[in-house]
Amino acid sequence: MLLDLRLAFRSIRKSPGFTAAVVLALALGIGANTAVFSVVDAVLIRPLPYADAGRLVMVWEDASLVGFPSNTPAPANWVDWRKQNTVFTDIAATRGASYNISGDGPPEQVFARRVTGNFWTVLGAKPILGRVFTEQEDAQHAAVVVISYGLWQRRFGGERGVTGRKILLNDEPYTIVGVMPREFYFLPTRIMDVWTPISFRPEDLANRGAHFLHCVARLKPGVTFEQAQAEMQAIARRIGEQNPNMKDIGAVVVPLRDQLTGNTRLGLLVLLSGAGCVLLIACANVANLLLARGATRRREMAVRAALGAGRGRLVRQLVTESLVLSILGAVAGLGVAQIAMGFLGTLVPPTMIAAPFSLDLRILAFTAAIAILAGLLFGVAPAFSAARVSIHDALQTGGRGSTGTGRPWFRDSLVVAETALALMLLAGAGLMIQTLARLQKVDLGIRTERVLTMLTFPARYPQHAQREAFYTAVLEKVHAIPGVAGAGYTSSLPLTERGNTSGYILHGQSEKDTRTQDALFRVVTKDYFQAMGVRLREGRLFSGADRANTEPVAIVNETFAGRHFAGRSALDARFQMGRWGPKYPWYKIVGVVREVRERGITIDLKPAVYLVHPQAEQAWPIPNALAVRATVAPAAVAGPVREAIWSVDKDQPISRLRTMDEIVGVDLALPRQNSALLGTFSALALMLACLGIYGVLSYAVVQRTSEIGVRMALGATPASILSMVARRGLALAATGLAIGIVASLATGRLIATLLYGVQPNDPATLVAVSLLLLVIALLACLVPARRASRVDPLVALRQQ
Repeated sequence: MLLDLRLAFRSIRKSPGFTAAVVLALALGIGANTAVFSVVDAVLIRPLPYADAGRLVMVWEDASLVGFPSNTPAPANWVDWRKQNTVFTDIAATRGASYNISGDGPPEQVFARRVTGNFWTVLGAKPILGRVFTEQEDAQHAAVVVISYGLWQRRFGGERGVTGRKILLNDEPYTIVGVMPREFYFLPTRIMDVWTPISFRPEDLANRGAHFLHCVARLKPGVTFEQAQAEMQAIARRIGEQNPNMKDIGAVVVPLRDQLTGNTRLGLLVLLSGAGCVLLIACANVANLLLARGATRRREMAVRAALGAGRGRLVRQLVTESLVLSILGAVAGLGVAQIAMGFLGTLVPPTMIAAPFSLDLRILAFTAAIAILAGLLFGVAPAFSAARVSIHDALQTGGRGSTGTGRPWFRDSLVVAETALALMLLAGAGLMIQTLARLQKVDLGIRTERVLTMLTFPARYPQHAQREAFYTAVLEKVHAIPGVAGAGYTSSLPLTERGNTSGYILHGQSEKDTRTQDALFRVVTKDYFQAMGVRLREGRLFSGADRANTEPVAIVNETFAGRHFAGRSALDARFQMGRWGPKYPWYKIVGVVREVRERGITIDLKPAVYLVHPQAEQAWPIPNALAVRATVAPAAVAGPVREAIWSVDKDQPISRLRTMDEIVGVDLALPRQNSALLGTFSALALMLACLGIYGVLSYAVVQRTSEIGVRMALGATPASILSMVARRGLALAATGLAIGIVASLATGRLIATLLYGVQPNDPATLVAVSLLLLVIALLACLVPARRASRVDPLVALRQQ
C-alpha cells in the first residue's frame, strides 16, 4: 500500500495540469455536498434537545372549515384530550406571551411562553441550573420563572447564583428558579427567553371559543402515530357531539420534528439532491479525464505488465491514484464548504436553534465517505480499461495503439448522463427562479419602501384608557420628527401573523350562518393605514372623530366585502365580532380597503376586520407594533423614534427594529435561498457538462487524427469534417437532453409544494433550459471540430 501511495503521488506530480483539473472538479462537487449536508444534519438528523424526541408529537385542532387545518386548540378541548386519551403519557399546553423586564438593568422586551407544569416532563427537558416549576406551582399561580441560557448570559453575566433572584416581568416580581441549556428551544420560534406557569383559571378551562394553545404530547411506548391520530379524531367527534360549536372540529397529530422543519425538509432534500447531481457530473468528468489519460499511459501499463505486474496489481495501483485524487479534492472541498456554511445557516427554520456550523467529526466523516465513494465511482472503470492492455501492440513504437480500439460507448454514456443531470438541475433552478420572480410581483397591499417597524408592547398599561394615552403621546412626538411622513400602531404587522382571527355575525344572520365565518382581527390607530400605504377602495379610513364615545365603526378588506356584499356596497352594514348578543357592540362598516397580505405572501387570503383602538376596549389583540413611514432612510429616524418613545416612558422596552422590506425578505427567504443555491449548482453542472462534451470530442479528435487525414486525402472538405465532429457532440447532447426532459417531468412533481405560480412541468422552462444547454453544447463542440477540420493530411498520414 505504501508503494502504491508513493507511485500515486509521483504520477500526480508529473501531471500538475491534470491534477489541478481533477481536484477543482471534485472540490466543487464534494464541497457543495458537505456544506448542504451540514444543514441537513443539523435540521433533519441530529437529535432534538428532548428525551426520546421521536415519541413527541404536536396535537392540533382540525379547523379546515374556516381555513386552518392545524389550528391552535381551545383550553377546554385540551382538558378533554388529556382526560380521554389512552395513547399519550401526557399532553402539555403552552401559549405565547411577551414580558417587559425592568428594574434590573435597561428595560428589555422578551418573547416568552406560558406553559403548564407538566410541560417539562412531557418534553423530558432539564435545566442546567436550578429547577423547573411544578404542576402544583402552576395551579397555585406561583410567580416563578425559568429563563433561557441566552438571557442568563446577556443580562446576568452567567452568574451561577441567579436562581432565587427576583426579576420584574411587566412590573410584577418573579423568582428565577432555573436556567435552560443553550440548545433548548420550543415552538413557535427559537427566540424565546422566559417560561412562566400558564396558571389557568376555572373559567379558562371551560372555554371552547378561544383557540390559542400549542399542545405537545408524548406517545406511550408501542403506540404509533396512526393509532394516536385515530384515537384523537374519535375524541374530537365525541366533543363535537356534546358541543354543537365544535361539531366540525377534528384533531391532527403531527410528529414534532415534522412540525419544526415544515417545508424546510423538502427544500433541504432538493438542495442535497442538487449537490449530489453536481458531484455525479464531476465524477463523470473525472472518469473521462482518467480514460483519456489511461490511453496515453498504455505503454507504461504494458511495460509494467511485461515486468510481471498482473492485471489486479495494475488495477489496484490506478484505483489508489484515483482515491488520492479524491482525497485531495475532499480537502479542497472542505475549504469550499467552510465558505458556504455561513450562508447556509439561514436555511435553518425559525422554529429551531441555528446550531453553529463547523467541520465536526460528523461532517468530516461524511466528507471522507463521499470522497472514497467518489474515488471508486470515477476510478474503477478507467482503471480496468487501462489495465486491459496488449503488451505486443502497446510496445510497438510504430503501431496504431494511439487510435484505440472498440467503440467509445462508456465515455459517450458519461457525457449523456452529465447532460441529463445538468438539464434536471437547470429545470429545477428555472422553476425556483420563476417562483421567486412571481412572489416578488405579488401585490402586498402596502408600500414597503422606507417603513421602519418596532415592537413596543405596552404591558405597563393594563387599562384601555392608559394604553390610548400612551399611543397618543408617542404618535404625537413621532409625527413631529423631521423625516417622518406618518406613523401608526397595529396589533399585527403584515406578513408576521398567520392567526389572530375571530368569528363574526352580520346583522340579520342566524347562529347557523356563523359556523364558517372567521376573519382576521386587527386593532390599529387612526393613522396606521396612511403610514403603511394601504389603499382605500370604498368609503373612508379611520379619523380622529372615531372616539370611544362615538358609534363603533370598522373597516373590512375586499375578501370580506366580496363574500357578503358581492355586487353591492358593504358600507353601513353592521356586524358583531368575537361575541354577539345584546351587551356587545355592533360595528358599522365605513370603509373597504384593498387586500393586505396579512398572513404571508403565499398563504390564501382571508376576510379581515380592522377596528380603531379607541373603540376596541373589549378586543383582545393589543397594538404592540409601531410602523413609521419616513421620507429618508429608515435608519436615519430609528434613533429619534426611540428617543420619542422613551420621552413618554423611559422604561418602555423597544425590540425587533426592522424595515418592512426586511420583513418581506424573511417571508421570501426560503424561495430566494433555494433559487440561489439551485442556480449555483446548475451553473456548476452546466460548466462541467460542457467541459465533458469538450473533453470527449477533443480526445476523439486526437484518437482519430489518422482517420481524419485519410478522409481528407480522399477528398473530404474541412466543412464536412467539422460537421462530422460537431454532429457527434450534438448527438450526445441531444440524447442527454431527451433523458433529462423525461427525468425532469418525473421529478418536477416532487417539488410542486415549493413552487408558486408555475407548474412543475412548465413547458416554457423545459424548452428554455434545453435550448440553453444545446447552445452551450454547440459552443463546446466548435473548438474540437475546428481543430479536426484543420488537420494536415500529410502530417496525419506520416503517423502510419
